[in-house]
Amino acid sequence: MNPKLAEFLAGCRDEAPLQLGVIPFGMIYGIAALAAGMPVWLAQAASAVLFAGASQLVIVQMLGAGAGLLPMALTASLLNVRHVLYSMSIAEYVRHLPRRWRLLLAYLLTDEAYAVAILRYQQTARPAPVHDSTGPATSDPSSAFSAPATAGEAAPDLRHWYFLGCGFTLWACWQLSTAAGIVFGATLPPEWDIDFAVPLTFIALLTLLTRERAGRAAALMAGLAALALAVLPYKLGLVAAIVAGLFAGVWAARLKPTRDEKP
Repeated sequence: MNPKLAEFLAGCRDEAPLQLGVIPFGMIYGIAALAAGMPVWLAQAASAVLFAGASQLVIVQMLGAGAGLLPMALTASLLNVRHVLYSMSIAEYVRHLPRRWRLLLAYLLTDEAYAVAILRYQQTARPAPVHDSTGPATSDPSSAFSAPATAGEAAPDLRHWYFLGCGFTLWACWQLSTAAGIVFGATLPPEWDIDFAVPLTFIALLTLLTRERAGRAAALMAGLAALALAVLPYKLGLVAAIVAGLFAGVWAARLKPTRDEKP
C-alpha cells in the first residue's frame, strides 16, 4: 500500500472511535440552528466553513436569545483561544511543510483531531536520514513530499498524512451529523436527551491526553482553576484555567522523569 495512504487511513481509523460522541454533538447543533431561525443552507454551510463545534453551538444559542453581534464574536473568540495553544503545541511538527499543507491542517485542527494527532507525533520520531558511503546524510524538510528514500536521502516524514486522516474523519462526521440534526431533529422523541454527548466527547479526549505526567498535571490544574474561577464573567475563568493548565503541564514536563517514566 502507498505509505501516504497508509498513514491517512491510520489517522481515519484512530479518529473513528471519537465520532461516537461527535455524532450527537453535531445533531444538537443542527437542531439548535433551526430552532434559532437559521435557514437550512446557512446552518449546514456554517459547519463546512467554520467547523467549530462548541463555538457554533454557543453562537446559535446566543442568536436564539437575541444577543448582538459583538457579544457573539467575543464569546466565540474566547472559546477558541484553546486553538492557539493547540497550534503552538503542534507547530514544531509541521513547520517544515509547504504553506498549503499548513493552511489545510490549521483548518482541520480541532479538539478531537489534535488529541489523536499529537499523540502520533509524540510517540513516533521523525524518520532518520539514510546514510550513504558516498556522502553525508541529508535531512531536507522538503522530503515530506519526496518519493521513498534511497541511499543518501532522508526518509520522508509522512505523519502529516495521519493528521489529515484524523481531521478529515472528524470533518466528514461533523457535516453528516449536522445534516442529520437538520433533517431528523424534529422527529427525535423529547425523552432522548442527547445533550450528554457534549461533555462525554471532551471526557474521551481527556482520557487520551492524561497518559503522561504532564497531561495529568495540566488536566488537574485546569480543572481546579475552572472551578475556582467559575464566577468570573464572560467565561474568563475558562480562559484562565486553560493558561493555568498549560503552565502546569510545561512545569511537569520539565521535571526529572521518574523510574516508571524512563524508557
